[in-house]
Amino acid sequence: MSVDLGVLAPDVTNIDSFGDMASKLGLSGFAMVGSNPNPFRNLTENMIVYSRVILHGKSINSVRKQIDMIRRKSMIVSVPLKSIEITNWAAEDRRIDLLTADATQENRLRDTTARLASLSNTDLEIQIAPLLKSTGLNRSKILKSYREAVTTARDAGMDVILTSGASHPMGLRSSVAMAHVGVLLGMDRAYADKAAGSLPMSIIERNMKKLHPGFVSSGVEILRKGEEK
Repeated sequence: MSVDLGVLAPDVTNIDSFGDMASKLGLSGFAMVGSNPNPFRNLTENMIVYSRVILHGKSINSVRKQIDMIRRKSMIVSVPLKSIEITNWAAEDRRIDLLTADATQENRLRDTTARLASLSNTDLEIQIAPLLKSTGLNRSKILKSYREAVTTARDAGMDVILTSGASHPMGLRSSVAMAHVGVLLGMDRAYADKAAGSLPMSIIERNMKKLHPGFVSSGVEILRKGEEK
Protein backbone atom coordinates (compact mmCIF):
# COMPACT_ATOMS: atom_id res chain seq x y z
CA MET A 1 0.00 0.00 0.00
CA SER A 2 1.08 3.57 -0.69
CA VAL A 3 0.44 7.02 0.74
CA ASP A 4 0.16 10.42 -0.91
CA LEU A 5 1.84 13.06 1.25
CA GLY A 6 0.71 16.02 -0.85
CA VAL A 7 -3.05 16.68 -0.86
CA LEU A 8 -3.55 20.45 -1.02
CA ALA A 9 -7.33 20.81 -0.98
CA PRO A 10 -8.61 24.36 -0.32
CA ASP A 11 -11.59 22.94 1.58
CA VAL A 12 -11.29 20.01 3.98
CA THR A 13 -15.06 19.44 4.06
CA ASN A 14 -14.75 17.06 1.10
CA ILE A 15 -12.22 14.90 2.90
CA ASP A 16 -14.52 11.89 2.57
CA SER A 17 -14.47 12.26 -1.22
CA PHE A 18 -10.67 12.24 -1.13
CA GLY A 19 -10.81 9.13 1.01
CA ASP A 20 -13.13 7.36 -1.42
CA MET A 21 -10.93 8.19 -4.41
CA ALA A 22 -7.73 7.29 -2.55
CA SER A 23 -9.19 3.90 -1.69
CA LYS A 24 -10.13 3.24 -5.32
CA LEU A 25 -6.55 4.07 -6.35
CA GLY A 26 -5.07 1.60 -3.89
CA LEU A 27 -3.77 4.15 -1.38
CA SER A 28 -3.81 3.42 2.34
CA GLY A 29 -3.59 7.06 3.41
CA PHE A 30 -2.87 10.64 2.47
CA ALA A 31 -1.50 13.78 4.11
CA MET A 32 -3.77 16.80 3.83
CA VAL A 33 -3.12 20.42 4.78
CA GLY A 34 -5.46 21.64 7.51
CA SER A 35 -7.17 18.29 7.86
CA ASN A 36 -6.73 17.53 11.53
CA PRO A 37 -5.44 19.09 14.78
CA ASN A 38 -3.82 15.72 15.54
CA PRO A 39 -1.02 14.01 13.57
CA PHE A 40 -3.38 11.42 12.11
CA ARG A 41 -6.82 9.89 12.30
CA ASN A 42 -8.59 6.93 10.75
CA LEU A 43 -11.02 8.10 8.10
CA THR A 44 -12.18 4.50 7.63
CA GLU A 45 -10.86 1.13 8.72
CA ASN A 46 -8.43 1.09 5.79
CA MET A 47 -7.78 4.80 5.21
CA ILE A 48 -5.69 7.12 7.38
CA VAL A 49 -5.55 10.90 7.02
CA TYR A 50 -2.32 12.51 8.15
CA SER A 51 -1.97 16.15 9.13
CA ARG A 52 0.39 18.25 7.04
CA VAL A 53 1.67 21.77 7.64
CA ILE A 54 3.45 23.97 5.10
CA LEU A 55 5.72 26.50 6.78
CA HIS A 56 5.89 29.99 5.30
CA GLY A 57 7.86 32.93 6.62
CA LYS A 58 9.99 35.89 5.62
CA SER A 59 12.73 35.10 8.12
CA ILE A 60 14.32 32.07 9.74
CA ASN A 61 13.06 33.21 13.15
CA SER A 62 9.44 33.29 12.02
CA VAL A 63 9.70 29.78 10.58
CA ARG A 64 11.47 28.48 13.69
CA LYS A 65 8.65 29.75 15.90
CA GLN A 66 6.15 27.88 13.76
CA ILE A 67 8.03 24.57 13.83
CA ASP A 68 8.36 24.73 17.61
CA MET A 69 4.57 25.00 17.90
CA ILE A 70 3.41 22.46 15.35
CA ARG A 71 5.98 19.67 14.99
CA ARG A 72 4.43 17.19 17.43
CA LYS A 73 0.93 18.05 16.21
CA SER A 74 1.67 17.32 12.55
CA MET A 75 2.71 14.17 10.76
CA ILE A 76 4.28 15.98 7.79
CA VAL A 77 6.03 19.35 7.84
CA SER A 78 7.24 20.91 4.61
CA VAL A 79 8.96 24.09 3.46
CA PRO A 80 8.76 25.44 -0.11
CA LEU A 81 12.01 26.19 -1.91
CA LYS A 82 12.22 29.94 -1.41
CA SER A 83 15.02 32.11 -0.03
CA ILE A 84 18.38 30.37 0.29
CA GLU A 85 18.63 31.22 4.01
CA ILE A 86 15.31 29.63 4.96
CA THR A 87 15.76 26.74 2.56
CA ASN A 88 19.20 25.85 3.90
CA TRP A 89 17.96 26.09 7.48
CA ALA A 90 15.09 23.74 6.61
CA ALA A 91 17.45 21.34 4.86
CA GLU A 92 19.54 21.02 8.03
CA ASP A 93 16.67 20.79 10.53
CA ARG A 94 15.63 17.17 11.08
CA ARG A 95 12.14 18.32 12.08
CA ILE A 96 11.46 19.26 8.44
CA ASP A 97 10.33 16.33 6.32
CA LEU A 98 10.11 17.85 2.85
CA LEU A 99 11.49 20.63 0.69
CA THR A 100 8.92 21.26 -2.05
CA ALA A 101 10.26 21.93 -5.54
CA ASP A 102 9.19 25.17 -7.19
CA ALA A 103 7.43 24.54 -10.51
CA THR A 104 7.91 28.17 -11.58
CA GLN A 105 11.72 27.90 -11.83
CA GLU A 106 12.05 31.03 -9.67
CA ASN A 107 13.67 29.10 -6.82
CA ARG A 108 15.84 26.17 -7.84
CA LEU A 109 17.35 23.49 -5.64
CA ARG A 110 21.02 24.27 -5.06
CA ASP A 111 23.74 21.66 -4.72
CA THR A 112 24.65 22.89 -1.23
CA THR A 113 21.03 22.66 -0.09
CA ALA A 114 20.67 19.13 -1.44
CA ARG A 115 23.84 18.01 0.34
CA LEU A 116 22.61 19.45 3.64
CA ALA A 117 19.26 17.72 3.18
CA SER A 118 20.89 14.38 2.46
CA LEU A 119 22.52 14.48 5.90
CA SER A 120 19.28 15.24 7.75
CA ASN A 121 16.93 12.89 5.88
CA THR A 122 14.95 15.78 4.43
CA ASP A 123 13.46 14.75 1.08
CA LEU A 124 12.68 16.70 -2.06
CA GLU A 125 8.97 16.74 -2.88
CA ILE A 126 7.85 16.87 -6.50
CA GLN A 127 4.15 17.69 -6.84
CA ILE A 128 2.86 16.42 -10.16
CA ALA A 129 -0.30 18.59 -10.33
CA PRO A 130 1.45 21.64 -11.89
CA LEU A 131 2.87 19.39 -14.59
CA LEU A 132 -0.44 17.69 -15.38
CA LYS A 133 -2.43 20.94 -15.40
CA SER A 134 -0.06 22.76 -17.77
CA THR A 135 0.24 22.57 -21.54
CA GLY A 136 2.64 23.50 -24.33
CA LEU A 137 5.64 25.67 -23.50
CA ASN A 138 4.66 26.06 -19.87
CA ARG A 139 4.61 22.29 -19.39
CA SER A 140 8.04 22.02 -21.02
CA LYS A 141 9.40 24.62 -18.59
CA ILE A 142 7.99 22.82 -15.57
CA LEU A 143 9.31 19.49 -16.84
CA LYS A 144 12.77 21.01 -17.27
CA SER A 145 12.66 22.58 -13.79
CA TYR A 146 11.59 19.34 -12.14
CA ARG A 147 14.17 17.28 -14.02
CA GLU A 148 16.95 19.62 -12.90
CA ALA A 149 15.74 19.45 -9.29
CA VAL A 150 15.62 15.65 -9.35
CA THR A 151 19.12 15.44 -10.84
CA THR A 152 20.53 17.86 -8.27
CA ALA A 153 18.91 15.97 -5.41
CA ARG A 154 19.99 12.51 -6.51
CA ASP A 155 23.56 13.61 -7.29
CA ALA A 156 23.81 14.87 -3.70
CA GLY A 157 22.26 11.76 -2.17
CA MET A 158 18.98 13.51 -1.33
CA ASP A 159 15.91 11.33 -1.70
CA VAL A 160 12.95 12.42 -3.83
CA ILE A 161 9.28 11.66 -3.26
CA LEU A 162 6.39 12.13 -5.66
CA THR A 163 3.05 13.54 -4.49
CA SER A 164 -0.12 14.45 -6.34
CA GLY A 165 -0.46 18.05 -5.16
CA ALA A 166 -4.17 17.40 -5.65
CA SER A 167 -6.66 20.16 -4.88
CA HIS A 168 -9.62 17.94 -5.85
CA PRO A 169 -10.25 14.20 -5.48
CA MET A 170 -9.94 13.74 -9.24
CA GLY A 171 -6.39 15.05 -8.95
CA LEU A 172 -5.26 12.04 -6.93
CA ARG A 173 -3.14 9.46 -8.72
CA SER A 174 -2.15 5.88 -7.99
CA SER A 175 1.45 5.16 -7.05
CA VAL A 176 1.89 3.42 -10.42
CA ALA A 177 0.75 6.53 -12.30
CA MET A 178 3.04 8.75 -10.25
CA ALA A 179 5.95 6.41 -10.88
CA HIS A 180 5.39 6.88 -14.62
CA VAL A 181 5.78 10.62 -14.08
CA GLY A 182 8.96 9.95 -12.13
CA VAL A 183 10.42 8.19 -15.16
CA LEU A 184 9.61 11.28 -17.25
CA LEU A 185 11.57 13.30 -14.71
CA GLY A 186 14.69 11.23 -15.25
CA MET A 187 14.35 8.57 -12.57
CA ASP A 188 14.99 4.95 -13.42
CA ARG A 189 11.90 2.81 -12.96
CA ALA A 190 13.06 1.17 -9.75
CA TYR A 191 13.69 4.53 -8.07
CA ALA A 192 10.47 6.01 -9.45
CA ASP A 193 8.57 3.16 -7.79
CA LYS A 194 10.30 3.99 -4.50
CA ALA A 195 9.63 7.72 -4.88
CA ALA A 196 5.91 7.01 -5.22
CA GLY A 197 5.72 4.13 -2.77
CA SER A 198 8.21 3.06 -0.12
CA LEU A 199 9.92 6.42 0.48
CA PRO A 200 6.74 8.34 1.42
CA MET A 201 5.69 5.44 3.63
CA SER A 202 9.10 5.41 5.33
CA ILE A 203 8.59 9.07 6.33
CA ILE A 204 5.27 8.17 7.94
CA GLU A 205 6.82 5.22 9.77
CA ARG A 206 9.74 7.34 10.99
CA ASN A 207 7.45 10.08 12.27
CA MET A 208 5.11 7.63 13.96
CA LYS A 209 8.08 6.50 16.05
CA LYS A 210 8.81 10.13 16.95
CA LEU A 211 5.31 10.46 18.41
CA HIS A 212 6.15 7.78 20.99
CA PRO A 213 6.34 9.40 24.47
CA GLY A 214 9.77 7.89 25.06
CA PHE A 215 11.33 9.19 21.85
CA VAL A 216 14.34 11.48 22.32
CA SER A 217 16.16 11.42 18.99
CA SER A 218 16.90 8.98 16.19
CA GLY A 219 18.20 5.79 17.77
CA VAL A 220 17.55 7.05 21.32
CA GLU A 221 14.44 6.17 23.28
CA ILE A 222 13.63 6.33 26.98
CA LEU A 223 12.38 2.98 28.25
CA ARG A 224 10.17 2.53 31.25
CA LYS A 225 11.22 0.12 33.98
CA GLY A 226 10.61 -3.45 32.91
CA GLU A 227 10.91 -2.75 29.18
CA GLU A 228 13.68 -4.20 27.09
CA LYS A 229 14.95 -2.82 23.79
